[in-house]
Amino acid sequence: MTLHSGRDRRLSFLFDLFVLGHRVRGLLGQTMAGAGLRPDEYAIYSAVLKAGPLSISQLAQMMGMPLTTVSDYVRTMTSRGHARRFRNPVDSRSYLVRLTEEGLAAHQAAGAGFAEAINRVRTALPIPEQDLLHALNALDDAVRQVLEELAAQNRRQQRAASGR
Repeated sequence: MTLHSGRDRRLSFLFDLFVLGHRVRGLLGQTMAGAGLRPDEYAIYSAVLKAGPLSISQLAQMMGMPLTTVSDYVRTMTSRGHARRFRNPVDSRSYLVRLTEEGLAAHQAAGAGFAEAINRVRTALPIPEQDLLHALNALDDAVRQVLEELAAQNRRQQRAASGR
């Protein structure tokens, strides 16, 4: 096990998180190579499987991605036959997305590489996984709060600029 001293850390926890995200993508890219889904696709399929059926806007909110990016993923999923879009019974203006049997099979096949990665990281973790999850959830809450504050600030500035 390799432990890093504070001296080895970079500029800030946000910088470290940025670097870590790239390392995780590299790890998953290796363990999921040839699995039929890229790690980012596996994440989208996982969200639809866990919380679906979902509207594209719900999926975008869950993933923290722009609607256009999620729409591109869903378009790819449906073109592969891995997902089906159907009219939302609650809001006929929107569609819900659900994995098909083929999508479930693709997710399961890619899951072996994901499981290898997460199990190896769990073994190497120097702290309890629950502590890590607690810290990640707290960071996510803080980032969401700041994003909401910035959106409200931008709306106020736009109203002020338009004289309303």
